[in-house]
Amino acid sequence: MHNGILAFAAFTLLAGCSSHENSVSPTQTTSYRSALENQRQAARSVTVYKEVPADAIGIRPVLAAFCSPNPRMTGGDEGYVLTGLKLKAYALNSDGLAEVIIEEISDPGNRCQGATIGGTAKAFSTRR
Repeated sequence: MHNGILAFAAFTLLAGCSSHENSVSPTQTTSYRSALENQRQAARSVTVYKEVPADAIGIRPVLAAFCSPNPRMTGGDEGYVLTGLKLKAYALNSDGLAEVIIEEISDPGNRCQGATIGGTAKAFSTRR
């Protein structure tokens, strides 16, 4: 477990309870389309750096984790956690991530059926 971090982040989209929302595919709901556009914007807006640039401002730690259906971490799992880290940075009005660490973490409660994947990074802004 990296730095004692055991965080479970769930990226869920909640559909409304009205009969109209229930009759529409979840991918057609306004909340789904909004979340997807937010994810796209975060992916475009947040750049990953190896190290925090000298002129970075507002440096803050971010973390994301999820239960993978796979028994071991895959490249897709890493991409999913990286997207989560970018979303967290974007929500903080940051445009950069550095010192990204993504790895399998322990699951002492055995809540995951597969591997528990977690990631940490430093979010910051390079904008003046």
